[in-house]
Amino acid sequence: MNWKKDEYNSLKFEYFSFLECARANFKINKGDIRAFIGLREWFHEKERLDAGDNSYSAHLFALGEALRDLKKALERRNFYEVFKRDLAKWSTEGVLLHRNETRDPLIPPPIPNMRSWKGNDHTVMSLFSGAMGLDLGFLAAGFKLVLANDIDTNSFKTVNMNMPSVPFILEDIKKVSSEDLLSKSGIDIGEVDVLVGGPPCQPFSTAGRRRGLNDPRASPLKEFVRVIKEIKPRAFVMEEVSGLKSSRLKHVSAIERKSRALRPEEEKGSAFNAILEMLRSTGYRLIYDILNAADFGSPQSRNRLIFIGLREGIPKLPEITHSIRQQTTLDGNKPEPWNTLWEATSDLQYKENNFIGTSNSRFKYMLLIPPGGHWRHLPEDLIKDAMGGAYDAEGGKMGFYRRLSWDDPSPTVVESPVHKGTMFFHPEAHRPLSVEEYKRVQGFPDDWEIFGKNHTKYKLIGSAVPVHLSYAIAKKVSELLGV
Repeated sequence: MNWKKDEYNSLKFEYFSFLECARANFKINKGDIRAFIGLREWFHEKERLDAGDNSYSAHLFALGEALRDLKKALERRNFYEVFKRDLAKWSTEGVLLHRNETRDPLIPPPIPNMRSWKGNDHTVMSLFSGAMGLDLGFLAAGFKLVLANDIDTNSFKTVNMNMPSVPFILEDIKKVSSEDLLSKSGIDIGEVDVLVGGPPCQPFSTAGRRRGLNDPRASPLKEFVRVIKEIKPRAFVMEEVSGLKSSRLKHVSAIERKSRALRPEEEKGSAFNAILEMLRSTGYRLIYDILNAADFGSPQSRNRLIFIGLREGIPKLPEITHSIRQQTTLDGNKPEPWNTLWEATSDLQYKENNFIGTSNSRFKYMLLIPPGGHWRHLPEDLIKDAMGGAYDAEGGKMGFYRRLSWDDPSPTVVESPVHKGTMFFHPEAHRPLSVEEYKRVQGFPDDWEIFGKNHTKYKLIGSAVPVHLSYAIAKKVSELLGV
């Protein structure tokens, strides 16, 4: 395989630099820069592939030439002239380029396949297991999974298909005693190395009624704290949505916020402060922050709020290994550039891919969206019809009619790639990202089976913790525990 990683890394840093300074330096929005590069790269890569280049050299050449084209367009001040010309050409010529090398992914998951996985004697117990994104990171770091739990039958069947020897409690955790957890796992109080879980966080989402901690749906958080107190693991890891940090115990409308003084439970962050109080009541030393999975090698930009608690010792968060910019960290390391969708999935294009269909009314518009583009890149006379009622809504609406870019990490994968406001199309193929590509983006092993029909698989994979992130966390926890 002739893959010049250093050359690609250099080109990625240059590309990311353009995206970061697009608005400030060039008065051009980031989305237009991304789509301009996507189009120019597609045309150059097509030429090289047609001339007989292999996909590696063709892709490197194309990205380098696209960046040079961008510089010229900026210097000549004809960016939008070139961009509009390329958009028109894509609408008649845009297709999946023919690349036929058989190869492995350029960035394999932390566990390339479950057949090669071997654990050790260090233990992890999992609550709210889902598709096992958080747990797989600990498996990759060598931990032995002693028990899994979820209320969802699809989670149970997924775990049983892949690791049938792992005890699984299919039940709402509030109905499961700590004695049952310990008995089924074969472990005594105080002997579990790590308890992990992501308690459902519906009360703190940015949508819906947001009724707060008194909502019955908040009980999983309370149950997670109960289990920590009762089984006394050496450490615990909890993950939540990043929006939790600013959530309120009681939602109050924007109009009310302007018209009267807020009560303590209505203040921004009041829900988060209550959860901190709950976690600190365990007596564990606690550290937390919002971590971006892309900073730890994931081919996906996805923020998660991570808590690490230690029964003894000083907890620390993992150090970043990847970055959007060239820098030297406080510990003297120089992170590599973020990993990209190309590196994670380009080998899957001509293998079997399973995906769900897109309605004809939306598909006809997606044919016109360029690599890295979205709804704003549709022909002007079609935009209002394509967007429907969302056209007059507030907000950027960047999830509408979105086609991904090869040379970025994927945005946060969602539970369905074909909903109008969260569309996730392949950079070139006229289809959404497949189940197999979702797994790569999330860092799952290729042979990790997900139970259910495709829409269920998307939901399970999309709601999981990226495995590259959980692997970085697991390695740090292992270091803290001295295991």
